[in-house]
Amino acid sequence: HPTIAAVKQMIRRAARVPSTVLITGESGTGKEVVARAIHEAGPRADGSFVSVNCAAIPEALLEAELFGYEDGAFTGAKKGGKPGKFQLAHKGTLFLDEIGDMPLAMQAKILRVLEEKKVEKVGGLSETEVDVRIIAATNKPLEEMVRDGTFREDLFYRLNIIRIHLPPLRERKTDIPALLAHHMERLCRQFSVVPKSFAKEAMEVLISYSWPGNIRELVNVVEWLVSMVEGEYVQREHLPAYLSTIQPSITSMSDSTVNIASRWKEMVYQSERERIAAALVAAGGNKAEAARRLGIHRSTLYEKLKKYEI
Repeated sequence: HPTIAAVKQMIRRAARVPSTVLITGESGTGKEVVARAIHEAGPRADGSFVSVNCAAIPEALLEAELFGYEDGAFTGAKKGGKPGKFQLAHKGTLFLDEIGDMPLAMQAKILRVLEEKKVEKVGGLSETEVDVRIIAATNKPLEEMVRDGTFREDLFYRLNIIRIHLPPLRERKTDIPALLAHHMERLCRQFSVVPKSFAKEAMEVLISYSWPGNIRELVNVVEWLVSMVEGEYVQREHLPAYLSTIQPSITSMSDSTVNIASRWKEMVYQSERERIAAALVAAGGNKAEAARRLGIHRSTLYEKLKKYEI
């Protein structure tokens, strides 16, 4: 699927340079996952990855949260003051999630830090130099907000250097089988339950569903199934009620979607085969190391190597 391959390539490219990255996409599309991947693939991987959700922090506290504060800066301030997120991310990455919800006054201050590479604590007199890589994310249409005057144009241009857009799951139907299989395997391992797989009818429903909550919703559904389904096959009737009302009528499903449903097993095989091959290459052919990278037992790896004839 071009978009996922393209996103992976963008992550690799973005990791190599210190430029600011702006990740856009609906809620639940995995923006923080991408931000962490950029941080971990780059030269700052040893530094901290500090995440701030601009929408979750009240406006009155946002400045203190980002820039820190001096002792006695305001009522209820912690004794001895507190470093801000910019300082905590020094030599690392600061992830500003939901940047579209940041108040205008705060946007101006962020812009100043980006330009001058210095922060001033609330109630402080001196400035501290910070060396921070900024990655911002939003599910809001920033271009429209710039036109409406609710988002600063100069900040937008500073953030929008490398742009990575994550498409919603309903536009990436071909990724659904591999995502379901990956999270199913991961969660079964995590909860130490018998590995489960999806029956064809269940998979057809899951592929034709529109996933408004995107990957976050998909992971929640898989976790629910891991906990609730006794056997090792997830049948259509096991699916949460709100999903089972969807009739994947063959007429409404496009031919390509029908094809995906019938080919999903082979697609999952293909993506797993690629993952194993990549892990072996990364481990220089060392099977124990490859198994560790994949998070599976060595014996499981041997079985899979036989199955895929690698």
